[in-house]
Amino acid sequence: MRAETQWPGGHKVVALVTVALELWSPGRWPAYAPMAAAWPLPGDDDTHSTSWANYGVTTGIWRLLDVLGDLPATVGVSGLVAERHPAAVRAAHEAGHEIAAHSWAQDVVPASLDIEAERTNIHRCTDVLHQVTGVRPTGWLSPRATGSRRTAELLAEAGYRWSGDHSDHDLPQVLPTAHGPLVSLMHSDHSDVRDTAAGPYVYRDLHRELLDQLLAAPGPGVFHLTLHAHVGGRPLLAGMASQILDHIRASDDVWVATHAQVAEHVLTHQGTTS
Repeated sequence: MRAETQWPGGHKVVALVTVALELWSPGRWPAYAPMAAAWPLPGDDDTHSTSWANYGVTTGIWRLLDVLGDLPATVGVSGLVAERHPAAVRAAHEAGHEIAAHSWAQDVVPASLDIEAERTNIHRCTDVLHQVTGVRPTGWLSPRATGSRRTAELLAEAGYRWSGDHSDHDLPQVLPTAHGPLVSLMHSDHSDVRDTAAGPYVYRDLHRELLDQLLAAPGPGVFHLTLHAHVGGRPLLAGMASQILDHIRASDDVWVATHAQVAEHVLTHQGTTS
């Protein structure tokens, strides 16, 4: 992103709100689930951790849709979620949020796949999200934000416009590929999964301070709020997210946008929309 780029309307900061709506493959579960982390059961079927992860699709996403209200978010959706819980995905889409592809499941990490398996994974996710929402996704978020070294090329080949896997710049970058430009959007340094050990109020205050710091600095800046439906969709953290969103709403210098809106703004500004 070139230094002269500015956000629309003279806003100093763009706020990107990401909601991860995830599932793990059958027989897999998040290692950070409370019981999995505190009391691992190697070789056993951890039904409790599977149930804990399922909270996002049964309950958490619905609470977060209420919390978001009219603010647009990018919802990263596992293909498995779209296959098993299409109503939740359609509800997020119909509420005006961007639906981005988030691999088939959280344990399907692109960096662990060979080229044909990764290409198949991209197309499989693209197809199921298109079928459920009627709109083809233009953005991709890898589990663990860990694409392979060929992910950018494969995404551009499949018609994607942005990737959220990168952490090497504050501002969006345009990646040249053999199939056209792909916008690289930084992955958040903070999330409900990693930053709540110190308590929910620290999580809230961290994000409010981060936004204040960005607003006080010379622009343009990018503020990230990342929530997982099975973590941040629970009552206390959802309440903290609501207060963070209120802090965003209180500033006239913040543009709340989807990843796709930012990507298209960057491509248009740099004259690389084709």
